[in-house]
Amino acid sequence: MVRVPSPTMIAEIRECDFLNSWSQSTRAKIRKAEEENFELRRGKELLPEILKLFGRTANAKKLRGHFEKDFESRPWIICSGVFHNNELLAGHVWVMDESEKRSLLFVNASRHHDPKLDAGLIGRAHYYLLWQDGMYLRNNGIDCLDLHGYNPKADDPELTGVYRWKEGTHGKEEELFHYYPLWFYCFHSLRKKWKR
Repeated sequence: MVRVPSPTMIAEIRECDFLNSWSQSTRAKIRKAEEENFELRRGKELLPEILKLFGRTANAKKLRGHFEKDFESRPWIICSGVFHNNELLAGHVWVMDESEKRSLLFVNASRHHDPKLDAGLIGRAHYYLLWQDGMYLRNNGIDCLDLHGYNPKADDPELTGVYRWKEGTHGKEEELFHYYPLWFYCFHSLRKKWKR
């Protein structure tokens, strides 16, 4: 087996006023978002639309993306989305671990690649959704959010905004590890080089 590091960021939400520990900039965006005509929706019926939105980002980065069948063995997911004029601006799929009181942000989809929409509006929708999800998950027994991936040292300009969004929680960095069979790791590494 090959051990591969997977740095992430963990945001604590066990306190009812957890938002007060987030950055001033993040709180300002959320306050402004409360004035928008946003509609928050939650439920597994949102999964196809969230995956479709994420698929546009995956295609641009030449990633596989996610499909509904990937979640057939994961009944413990929670889907949420922020809509504006009946259009999905940001969507999340969380994987719950009730025994650890932890929730993993498995899919983080955004309409940031749509030139017709205001980038500020999309950003505020994303901050608002993270806050709303934090409150919902906390009320359902979750103590921390695993924001799934945080590696600013990789110096990927496409992820700068995503990392800034995660940093707004003032979360702590944590090093997790994934274990892969050697054959799979070698195959995957070669495939990534070939795609470049």
